[in-house]
Amino acid sequence: MKVRKIAAIAVGAAMIGATMGYASAQLNVPKDFFVKDGAPNVKIVVGSNAAAMDVASAADIAVALGSMLYTAEEVQADGVSVIVKKDVTTDPDDLLVYSNWYIDRNNTIPSATDYDSLPDNAWYNGSSYYNGAYTDWEAYYAANPWITEIEDMDSIKGDKQIDWDITVEDLKITDADTEDVPTKAPKSATLTANVTVEFNYVIKKWEVTTSDTDDQWGLTTTTTTTTIDDDQPSGGNFVEDVYSGITKEMTFTLLGNEYYVLDVTNTTLTYGNDHGENWFHVGDEMEFDGYKVQVLDISINENRALVKVTAPDGQSDLVILESTAGATDVFSDGGILLTLENTFVGIDGNLIAQVTIQTNVKTIESGGELVSGWTTTFVTNAAGDTIEKIILKKELSGSTLDILGKYKIYYKFEGDTKTADFDNDGQEDDTRYTARAWIVIEPTEKVYDTQELKVGDELEGWTIDQIKGDTYTKITVKPPAEPITVLDSEVDLNNVDSNLILVGGPVANSVTAYLVDQGVSTIDWYNSDGDIEYLEDAFGDYDVLIVAGKNREATKAAAEELMAYLKDLA
Repeated sequence: MKVRKIAAIAVGAAMIGATMGYASAQLNVPKDFFVKDGAPNVKIVVGSNAAAMDVASAADIAVALGSMLYTAEEVQADGVSVIVKKDVTTDPDDLLVYSNWYIDRNNTIPSATDYDSLPDNAWYNGSSYYNGAYTDWEAYYAANPWITEIEDMDSIKGDKQIDWDITVEDLKITDADTEDVPTKAPKSATLTANVTVEFNYVIKKWEVTTSDTDDQWGLTTTTTTTTIDDDQPSGGNFVEDVYSGITKEMTFTLLGNEYYVLDVTNTTLTYGNDHGENWFHVGDEMEFDGYKVQVLDISINENRALVKVTAPDGQSDLVILESTAGATDVFSDGGILLTLENTFVGIDGNLIAQVTIQTNVKTIESGGELVSGWTTTFVTNAAGDTIEKIILKKELSGSTLDILGKYKIYYKFEGDTKTADFDNDGQEDDTRYTARAWIVIEPTEKVYDTQELKVGDELEGWTIDQIKGDTYTKITVKPPAEPITVLDSEVDLNNVDSNLILVGGPVANSVTAYLVDQGVSTIDWYNSDGDIEYLEDAFGDYDVLIVAGKNREATKAAAEELMAYLKDLA
């Protein structure tokens, strides 16, 4: 037997810590002893009668070895298509407020020498030049509110077709420092405005017919397109209603909040959770949104039922339901409503109560608050059973107004001083002061349009000629095709076909004992505090790594050192 002993590394318990790092540095087992081409190149051998701790150490080594079972190669990424995106955010025009600039004052040279001497009549009032007082500015924007529409923000019956029609009106400015109504543009300001958001739940189908005449032959081609929207498109003809509004037993969203409609009148909306009809035998208990409902008794003759209801907070009450009484609000807070529909004898001879159950029921009147902080108005059809529009209104105030998280509105002031020959006396000793102020309306988030392009596609005059990809590291995991942990009794010493990791000394592992008896292993395992011994060509062309010690604790210490070594190799 050709044997070349490479290393015997001591990892005794007394050396754990500072010495283990040294031991790892000294251990020099090649990576291909453990794995080759990403596949296991070794078997872990544990004694048939070994202690449980030795088996656990073998398992730990197997797990550490698993982190090395892969191949890595640099490959070229082939591009099939490319996704491009473009910023299509609509940035509204700012609202004009104040200016004494030369160009804004009908080519009048500014006369102000400092901020305090700014004119009171340089407010924007809708004319070609800034020549109004603050009250003129306020009146102009009262008559000309800022209006915008954000499409497809809410849904009806799960169909996201509802737009947000936003109006910002009754704008007012207050000097943030003095809290007074300003006469000239303040350097900082508090804004106040009424914000109205209209949601139109009547969605229609429209047809738009267009015609085009050929330049060469004079032939006319007619094209008809269909669109679905709440607003009539230019030249559009009504086809049919897609949704006529919000009705009973319908789901809709408002500002992203979902509601299930239980009832609609011309002034109210009732919503909540409808659990439908439920059948109870005497003694049956069912739970609905945390409310427990138990039927205690049923009277067929009187068409009544005695019911115990327990709320999520533990509060309980007994109620008598009568089929002629309609819905009973058990706790008088809309938490749970019970309606006795009928009582009868089932085919099994048992009494049955048929009860309709609704939970978390709320009724909002027009003028109330469906969304906290917003006054709600319902616009219904003539019959009063369908809500066609919901209008929310709220007064906002502050240095920055948040419009539903989509826009922010704030005041901006810029002042500037310049010394020059303004009076044309040949002396550049005249100081003038100018100021401009406006209200900024700014989107709070970017909107992007994306497009997928392939070779041959064109983009803004450019043709996609080829799509290249960078190189990247391709990792291929190679799970073991057969077990890599075996018992010593399964190893044929006359026909070893793999490198071996032997866990345990000569007492616990018969293969280790064989190598000791043959003089191949020279470690004094009976007194070892934990060693790793690497034996090259121990079995023909196959190497052996012994991980052992004088007892199970010492073997565990050696196994932990090998795991650390494998981690560095991975």
